Amino acid sequence: MASPVPPASSRFPMPPLLASPSCRSTLLTGFVGGFFVGVVVAVALFICCRKKKRQRETAPPEASTASAPQCCGNRIFTLDEVRRCTNDFSRDRVIGEGSSGCVYRGVLSSGEKVAVKQLTRGGGQEFVTEVENLSRAHHKHVVSLVGYCIEGGQHILVYELVRNGTLKFHLHGDRGWALDWPTRLKIALGSARGLAYLHGDCHPKIIHRDIKATNILLDRKFEAKIADFGLAKCISESRSHVSTAVRGTFGYFAPEYFSSGRLTEKSDIYSFGVVLLELITGYQPTVSIENSTGLVDWVRSQCPRCWKNGNFDSLVDPLLQNDYELREMAHVVKWAVACVDQSAENRPEMSEMLMLVHFVMATAREGFFEVETKQQERLTEYHLLKLS
Repeated sequence: MASPVPPASSRFPMPPLLASPSCRSTLLTGFVGGFFVGVVVAVALFICCRKKKRQRETAPPEASTASAPQCCGNRIFTLDEVRRCTNDFSRDRVIGEGSSGCVYRGVLSSGEKVAVKQLTRGGGQEFVTEVENLSRAHHKHVVSLVGYCIEGGQHILVYELVRNGTLKFHLHGDRGWALDWPTRLKIALGSARGLAYLHGDCHPKIIHRDIKATNILLDRKFEAKIADFGLAKCISESRSHVSTAVRGTFGYFAPEYFSSGRLTEKSDIYSFGVVLLELITGYQPTVSIENSTGLVDWVRSQCPRCWKNGNFDSLVDPLLQNDYELREMAHVVKWAVACVDQSAENRPEMSEMLMLVHFVMATAREGFFEVETKQQERLTEYHLLKLS
């Protein structure tokens, strides 16, 4: 017969030290105290981690080499400096807006007036590309970068202030007056000089990839400056082209770039030709005129008749009121059409374009050419324009 089971209290007797009420109270106090200390430590660790995260987010660019441009010579602004110079990004200071962000007029503590571009898109590689390209591009007809800011999640570019705004505004905006022909020719020459510098005198050469009226800025004297290098590509001397995703603005794309992503200097030449056509006609590149597919298509359809009749009235911006030098206009039309040739190989180099513009400006107004009876012969002499 099994022996009786003893009571639980007799099987597992409580240790003497824990049996007294005073000991149990001491143990409870220790447990509560330990729990409180643990909570304090956890809160302290949380605050420390949060502080370090904020420090990483607001670190200056030199503290974040993964996202900082690899360049030197430009000033690195703090976010506080940028806020002060733009009156905390006041809407009253906005001088331009686009898909990538706002541009503000700013005044530095030194009194220098600047344009501040606050990026809302393209704050990664495009930002780095623009800073690095403009840091080594120094030319009268290329906009100057004063500095930049990477802080608090912001990507900001600080440029020289180009006071007269964009070519697009002066050609297509509601301004109440028109650019005269000498000014348009001056803008074409300045743009050609800037582009020739990027293609020929930068090492490695820079292909802009987004030449358009919006990205040509005009100073007080209407000297042109090429701007916005966020999409630009560098090509070493040993390479003839790069293959890349198609980026840019519809209406300015070279056909071969749009269809294959094959990017060369001739892609910029095509875009420059479209800008020339805008200067000549006053039309935007995507306009549909007389059932054409766009500005380039319409100009091509008009050229044979213009050459045959010996005048360009049907082609030229009506706002010019026929107040232009016929010989100059004939040459600029010829070059523009050459630049937008369907075949990249047939387009002129930018250096060639620059020489031709200088030649015309130096000789056309001195009566160097006989225009009335020999116009078509003279205009086809360079074999740049095919009338067929």
